Amino acid sequence: MWDELIGQEFSVKALKQASLDAKESINNKVLPGYSQSWLITGPPGSGRSTAARLFAASLQCEENGCGKCVSCISIKKSTHPDVHVITPLGNSYGVDDTRDLVREASMMPSLGQWNIIILEDADRLTSEAGNALIKAIEEPARFTMWILCAPSSKDVLITIKSRCRIVSLRTPPAEEIAQLLIKRDKIDKATAYFAAHASLGHVGRAKLLATDEKVRERRTQVLQVPFELKDLPSCFEAAEKIVEAATEDADQETEVLEEKELDSLMKAFGEGAEGVTKKKVERLASSAKKELEEGQKKRYKRITRDRLDLTLQELSAFYRDVLVMQTGAEIELFHTEMKSSIQKIANSTSINSTIKRMDTIETTRRMLPSEAAPLLVLEAMTVALARA
Repeated sequence: MWDELIGQEFSVKALKQASLDAKESINNKVLPGYSQSWLITGPPGSGRSTAARLFAASLQCEENGCGKCVSCISIKKSTHPDVHVITPLGNSYGVDDTRDLVREASMMPSLGQWNIIILEDADRLTSEAGNALIKAIEEPARFTMWILCAPSSKDVLITIKSRCRIVSLRTPPAEEIAQLLIKRDKIDKATAYFAAHASLGHVGRAKLLATDEKVRERRTQVLQVPFELKDLPSCFEAAEKIVEAATEDADQETEVLEEKELDSLMKAFGEGAEGVTKKKVERLASSAKKELEEGQKKRYKRITRDRLDLTLQELSAFYRDVLVMQTGAEIELFHTEMKSSIQKIANSTSINSTIKRMDTIETTRRMLPSEAAPLLVLEAMTVALARA
């Protein structure tokens, strides 16, 4: 079961031991390092959510995570009644949502030994939401286990992280990502190694790059941006291309999900049932449908900005490869298939110029969560890249 979490041997060992300690605590035997509040950190794609779910399965499973029992399978399918996975829909997670979460955490488990709350993207908690969560995390109910996820401990409110035991994940090595794609997804060796390097250590992204030609095409278009920045019109066109690529990624990710959510909602209000008209279902589901659509809009906005951030990481990695060539460092390139093109830019620009461009991209990434229009932010970035 733990094989799904690649390149994280130390963290896996710590979580396995924590699961054993938790089982001992049920018998009123509290061991050193035992905690009911956890913070799993790691860069995007390192497997934070996967680690949280595997830890939850290990806690609920009588065999410490066999991967085959009813508990393990239901947690993998997100159907276990005592494991609640919370993903903030928008760019922040507010105090009202947090208070509802605290109430849910106080409930007794119905099947398992623990009532487990997995809060993804805990870095999106507002200050007020964090304050509402402090007491529940500091003194959890006897049967409650909190598992928070965030990119780093610095991204989480200090009042929250100081009350959690932290497990840090690292960026998985490209070799291990490639082997996972070959064994798990039956990807051919050449494609697997290309995707592993191009993903920048993001396991989910690697699978998409290996299996979806459209994703590869959008990546190729984005990586042409450094060669197209010649004048102001080309800078504006490049910014629009980046936004379009991120929007298409977000559309692809959310389209099927939104259809399933709407279908499930309508069935819950009687669609397809004998004697229930479509008009009646629409009337009964009106309010719930509106609430669902509002939540979907928030999620779509967040996913689009996340995809923009991932695109900017790819651009930053491109200029990192340029810098590697300029300095002669003996480090493997992320974009090995573009080596000759990268060499041309490395020969025609200075090290100082490359560093400025990387700084410009990082500054733009920090601006994305703001309410500024993404296109305007990216236009400013492409103009700055052209002038560097």
